[in-house]
Amino acid sequence: MTSIEEIMQTELVTADVEETVESVVARMAEAGVGAALLLEGGKLRAVFTERDLLNRVVHEGRSPATTRVLDVSTEQVVTIARDASIRRCAEAMKKRKARHVPVVEDGRPVGIVSARDFFELLADRFESLVEHLRYENRLAENEDPYDHLGGGYGR
Repeated sequence: MTSIEEIMQTELVTADVEETVESVVARMAEAGVGAALLLEGGKLRAVFTERDLLNRVVHEGRSPATTRVLDVSTEQVVTIARDASIRRCAEAMKKRKARHVPVVEDGRPVGIVSARDFFELLADRFESLVEHLRYENRLAENEDPYDHLGGGYGR
């Protein structure tokens, strides 16, 4: 069983709850991520996402330069433990409609899982499955799956 620890990203963009939206967004853009984890006393307090920027800052006409990031962040955060299963995390994301789930230990973030991480995992697993099935089909048809490498093994 694949655990969250195997797919989580550990390079996190974190921010203090008192920072401005502008400074946090600049770091998110530089890192190429869609979420920043807001910390208070080293513990996770909230998550600021691209959706928060769109819906709570841009749409409401707030100034990114003067708006405190905590005021426009998601404070009801869905979190997961690093040893949680992929299925458990996917269910939590679906239920709460979350695209980013922080991975926490004792309230402190140690990673984050995004919907993109799930898509990449599924695509990799699907490709591996297809290749395995092709191999098994060729064996079942008494074909040499490796014949394309240039040998008929003495045939």
